[in-house]
Amino acid sequence: MPLYRCTAPEGSLDDTQRAAIARAITAIHCHVTQAPPTFVHVQFHHQPAPAGGPAIRLHGGIRAGRPQSLADEIVARCVQVVAGIAGVPAESVGMRTSTTPASWILEGGRVLPEPGEEAAWLAAQA
Repeated sequence: MPLYRCTAPEGSLDDTQRAAIARAITAIHCHVTQAPPTFVHVQFHHQPAPAGGPAIRLHGGIRAGRPQSLADEIVARCVQVVAGIAGVPAESVGMRTSTTPASWILEGGRVLPEPGEEAAWLAAQA
């Protein structure tokens, strides 16, 4: 389950912006990885703005086994789209990713498939 966390200062994102960010991150992840949208989860957290750091911080937890270029593309695209939706400069958005082996992740009570094996995994659930 790709898990994206967006941490922003309290009150800096309204419901419409949060919904737009969740849709955009889901679309980016699915476009880049070819994973189904049902795998993607986006959470929002609030805390005071860090002094000297980015106002909005993103963390993307993705399945291991993908090339670094894929994570780099996700980061670049997410930073740009979140900045645009939030109405802040891209420099005000920081992002990092981490990877987790598919065998450590459950979705719908089942261990997630390895990257590229999603279609067979979904078909087995039907």
